[in-house]
Amino acid sequence: MFHKADFRLVAGILLLAILALVLGQWLIAEPPIALSSDISPLNPRLFPSLILLGIVVVAGFFIANRLRGTDEFETEVEPALAGGGSGTKRLLGFLGLVVVCALALNTLGFLTTMFVLMLGTSLLVGNDSIPQTLGFSVGLPFVIYVLVTHVLRTALPELDAIEAVLVPLLGMLPSF
Repeated sequence: MFHKADFRLVAGILLLAILALVLGQWLIAEPPIALSSDISPLNPRLFPSLILLGIVVVAGFFIANRLRGTDEFETEVEPALAGGGSGTKRLLGFLGLVVVCALALNTLGFLTTMFVLMLGTSLLVGNDSIPQTLGFSVGLPFVIYVLVTHVLRTALPELDAIEAVLVPLLGMLPSF
């Protein structure tokens, strides 16, 4: 049903992440609003840069292992999830997914868009474990949300209904 990760897809994601790190410094605007005492005045470039650095490290390890031949992934490229295409189609699908999620972030909120992004990415790279895909798609965005909003005290866009559920839960966590 699902297919193994593809070297070309990961190489394309690596190149996009490096490009975003280089160009992101000019593309991310400073916040036009004054920050309250509840919100830390962290540079808005910090969070995207950390995520992109993580992507570069993980993709770099994947490519290094593939080039050395020491990874557990198959060496043959299997047909892509959509239409039996190549890694190029999956890379374009990933790029489209990232753009759609970035545009929907303020409307749908951080947790919803990150769930869709992680679920879609897992399917595109061929993760064949449904429990693992759902676990990471739900768990990792939640952990990132807690770290950014509670520990770093930086606001993330979120739907009112989700935020109403999360505020009491975050209130039970220790203060940092």
